Amino acid sequence: MPVIGISVKYLNALLKTSLSPEELTETLGQLGCDADEPADIAIYECPQCRVPSEKLSQEEAPRRCVICGHEAESDFPSIGSDKVVRLDLLPARSDLFDPGGLSRALKGYLEIETGLPHYHVETPEIRVEVSPDLSLPQSYRPFIACAVVTMPPLDGLLLRVLMKLQENLHWGIGRNRKLSSIGVYDLDTITPPIFYGAASPTATTFCPLGLSKPMTAAEILEKHPKGIAYAHLLKPLSAYPLLRDSRGQVLSLPPIINSNETKVRIGTTRLFIDVTGITQSDVDKSLNTFITSLSEMGGHVQAVIVRHQDSEKITPDLEAKEIQIHLDKAHKWLGFDLKASDLVRYLERMRLGAHGRSPVYYVKYPVYRADIKHEVDIFEDIAIAHGFANLPLHMVSTMTVGEERAEEKVSQTARQIMLGMGFDEIVSLTLTTEQNHFTKLRLTPGQEHVMLLNSKLSDYNVVRCHLWTGLMESLNKNRRKAVPQKFFELGNAIIYSGEEKIPREERRLAFCIIGPDTGYAEARAVIDTLLKDLRKSGQYKPLEHPTFIGGRAAELTTSDGYKAYLGELHPEILENFGLGFPVALGELTLAQAI
Repeated sequence: MPVIGISVKYLNALLKTSLSPEELTETLGQLGCDADEPADIAIYECPQCRVPSEKLSQEEAPRRCVICGHEAESDFPSIGSDKVVRLDLLPARSDLFDPGGLSRALKGYLEIETGLPHYHVETPEIRVEVSPDLSLPQSYRPFIACAVVTMPPLDGLLLRVLMKLQENLHWGIGRNRKLSSIGVYDLDTITPPIFYGAASPTATTFCPLGLSKPMTAAEILEKHPKGIAYAHLLKPLSAYPLLRDSRGQVLSLPPIINSNETKVRIGTTRLFIDVTGITQSDVDKSLNTFITSLSEMGGHVQAVIVRHQDSEKITPDLEAKEIQIHLDKAHKWLGFDLKASDLVRYLERMRLGAHGRSPVYYVKYPVYRADIKHEVDIFEDIAIAHGFANLPLHMVSTMTVGEERAEEKVSQTARQIMLGMGFDEIVSLTLTTEQNHFTKLRLTPGQEHVMLLNSKLSDYNVVRCHLWTGLMESLNKNRRKAVPQKFFELGNAIIYSGEEKIPREERRLAFCIIGPDTGYAEARAVIDTLLKDLRKSGQYKPLEHPTFIGGRAAELTTSDGYKAYLGELHPEILENFGLGFPVALGELTLAQAI
């Protein structure tokens, strides 16, 4: 999960307080954020565009500017330092991704400023024309919402905050830009009205952000770092979405990159913001969250007219929404009696509004609270405002005695055996890529693994059916370390086979050994030791397997009916993972996982 750093000095300036980093961290934890220890950062300046960037003090200094693309042979000069509070991003609370949104929540929790926040939106002056072509399958990205925000002149800090918020919302709401993506431009470089349409990949050229050389959309997807990273979002299309102004100047190629001519600079005051995507709800959520956070940092919002072929819409709509809750249900969910006066005070502390009469209340919540779907979400806010530490403790009505499951018992024994043989344990992800899980291991994807249709990370869509991938990735990451190296992993493999085609989980142990003298004999010795200490027996037989060298692999059937595979890896696999020594690998099924 991504981790963000929020400047303690800037957060205190927005709160008009002087809280220490430790006090802020403790308060954020009470608010429900997963806060880490405060950290020091170093601030560096790009020699070309003078835009600052930040790194943790223990990290290497940058040599490439994320704004202008300038690359230097030596480290960028340091221009200062700062203290930050660090917290894990919560996908459900995208309104807490930046100093503006965080200060708004803290003002309520600390009772500096309570109740529902109100945002004034000025009448629109700019129009965006949307082409019907964007609703066609060959160029599908039909939804757009826009706003104009006037800010205090941007300095290095505000510019960094704006860029980080943009990328965090791409992750938290946009699903890595797939569902929605945000474009931010210097309005003084644009001549309205603005046109949102589709164009051939080779029909239009413009200078992408960070470059002064014009490129076509097709070239950007092949050569620009952002184009390469997000090319999969546009590759299925034959016509790409494009934003232009009335002079034909390109603003951006959504969801990939903005143009260099319209980029936001230090000193910029007027921002034009667009959000495009494939779902209207995610587009609106991204825009509303983004501009309300900018409002908390001194921004003033102006609406924009978005005109489709047969309809017209004014964005953004920042009117609060309403949900009904029942006081008796709140008592049941929270486990304590709640006075009506406390209910209202707690809701206002969480920046919500409430009206009604016991037992039914109507709670107004702001548009940036996209996590509120049901009254239990309101109950959670009440619990946070009341304080989890203040919740009453009750003895459970029944008592049970817990014990380890069978697969955990055998896993613990196997772990001690492997540690005793000098192996280091790793823990890898259950989700992996088809390339690492099959292709690099000379395997062909078949019908015995589970695939995710809508994975958050598009490449990580394979649920592992063996544990070899994590071991090989660990060897690759440690390829410059001294050998021999010995790793093992205990975990579940998910198998999708049998007549019913119902996924099942198996608890497995996999291990690898790399070194100049490594071979089948070492893997066999490890399996033999495991069988002896686990009080199992089995029968070996030769195995022909594409992952192993012919004549140097075996299959084992244990006395309780489980399988093991072991052998010396094929040289092609060593090359695929960048390894310079032979590798012995084995995997043993220990139990069925419940």
